[in-house]
Amino acid sequence: MANATATAGMVSLHVPSMRAGGRDMARLGMIRCNCRTRRGKVMCAAPPGSVNGDVLMGNDVSKPRRLPRIVGMGSKLIGCGSAVPKFEITNDDMAEIVETSDEWISVRTGIRKRRVLTGEESVKGLAIEAGKKALEMACVEPDEVDLVILCTSTPDDLFGTGPQVHTAIGCKNAWAFDATAACSGFLVGLITATRFIKGGGYKNVLVIGADSLSRYVDWTDRGTCILFGDGAGAVLVQATAAEENGFLGFDIHSDGQGYRHLNAKTSVGGMEEVIPNTNGSINFPPKKPAFSFIQMNGKEVFRFAVSSVPQSIVASLEEAGLTNSDIDWLLLHQANWRIIDAVATRLQIPSEKIISNLANYGNTSAASIPLALDEAVRGGKVKGGDIIAASGFGAGLTWGSAIIRWQ
Repeated sequence: MANATATAGMVSLHVPSMRAGGRDMARLGMIRCNCRTRRGKVMCAAPPGSVNGDVLMGNDVSKPRRLPRIVGMGSKLIGCGSAVPKFEITNDDMAEIVETSDEWISVRTGIRKRRVLTGEESVKGLAIEAGKKALEMACVEPDEVDLVILCTSTPDDLFGTGPQVHTAIGCKNAWAFDATAACSGFLVGLITATRFIKGGGYKNVLVIGADSLSRYVDWTDRGTCILFGDGAGAVLVQATAAEENGFLGFDIHSDGQGYRHLNAKTSVGGMEEVIPNTNGSINFPPKKPAFSFIQMNGKEVFRFAVSSVPQSIVASLEEAGLTNSDIDWLLLHQANWRIIDAVATRLQIPSEKIISNLANYGNTSAASIPLALDEAVRGGKVKGGDIIAASGFGAGLTWGSAIIRWQ
């Protein structure tokens, strides 16, 4: 029988019969450790994320999966949630900030008010609230989630906010990352979730769209500041048998040539004087980095959207084996009512089949689709079995669509 001694976080197992094969992974109780043999001993270092055996942050990542992965599964949406800031700005309020009016804004955009982050509110906080509501509706516990995708172009941290969100929600068995695709972000995250389920064997994926573009608008430019609001929306995507698949088809595109029509560039200033030992460079060391205000060519974005979005939806319908007449609800990114109306007209979808909350929240970027979906589901408009044609489009340029059957 082996005996063991421990010193300064090292465990020595005296196993005379142990050979070189013992260099593989060994387990001591519930501790997994990297082992190596030396003079008949197995030297086991304390596991990553521990000091003298005390578990620290990050140790959960070494836990084995609870269930084996099953690939080739379908996907279904079984829960949704949303959250918006408390502070509301009406069009009349906007008229006190810039030269405009309620009539001027509503006629051109369909927007009447929007919500904006203030005080201690954050993108992370909105995402957490929306995610928890989606899990509650889906009757899924946080520790049953395998992956959290935070779709945002405005994270609270440059390096991403997804892991903070998944930890705060309590998804301790999941991993998380941020996905950035501007106003197409949620759609990209949704498609990505279904691919992790189909190809990676994941069971529950929480997709959250959350943005705060109010931080990046020029509040003296009436052409842009009137458009944007802040918010978050989430859905829980769950694996299901192929014959019960609720994700019926999708289509996705990007075109960098359109970048000039909608962007928020990084802006890094240089030092005014040449600093010694920099080979004459006047841009080193740089000043504090920042982003410029959102720059948008509204006419070009409108032309792009009303042309590309209908084509994408038709492509998704073809993949799903459906036609326009099979659509119960049209759910577009909530950018501008004129765009929504033009797309519906081209697809010959009547206005009563359009889901829209644009008037109340404005353009909430990656949050707009799940925010509108959540209100439609909780309001009893969308019911089980309904076919939804969803489409996102925006900066990049990026655009795409998906055909979904709500469960």
